[in-house]
Amino acid sequence: MTDVAAQTLRPKFSRQRVIVGAAEFADAHGADALTLAALARSLGTSAPALLKHVRSTDDLRAAVAVLALAQLSSELDIATTGLHGTPALAAAAVSYQRFALAQPGRYALGFSTVDARTASGEPADRELVILIERVLAGRGLDSVAMTDAGRIVRAALHGYVSLELTGGFARGAEPSSTYDAMIHMLDRSPALGSPDPRRTA
Repeated sequence: MTDVAAQTLRPKFSRQRVIVGAAEFADAHGADALTLAALARSLGTSAPALLKHVRSTDDLRAAVAVLALAQLSSELDIATTGLHGTPALAAAAVSYQRFALAQPGRYALGFSTVDARTASGEPADRELVILIERVLAGRGLDSVAMTDAGRIVRAALHGYVSLELTGGFARGAEPSSTYDAMIHMLDRSPALGSPDPRRTA
């Protein structure tokens, strides 16, 4: 094989392609399995070749975390646009669970990578926080109560899907019924204000 032919067959990479490949690897093999060496083998290249696009395994994992949180936020945005009150919370919960179960590796990295930040320097979870608070808008919450309510919702959704992903609900009733019951309980909790979308803050 000539050098020209070898170069033609050699995969071409960009930082974005490496990050997407890493996210797919994490989903298939688990977040803990993602390293530069393992990804390089999966992509049919070498770790030094990937180092042209990412600085280290930590940089790679942080980039996947940023990607995952951006994708999760986008899906919640689409699912809840134009909705208010109970329908908005229910749609957000369904979308959140669907994303986590379908893409478990990148989801896990999104919530296990310390201080992941976007290219602009913003915390990677900032958009998710804003979207959850948008879902809770119109419930009569002041700024302090909104912060608490947003944290409660995020903690409940993340806690539930994390247990579901690790087989924490292998016994008893179908997990989906429990998830629905949790969302109903959240919706009616005084900490989240009134679910009546006609009520304004």
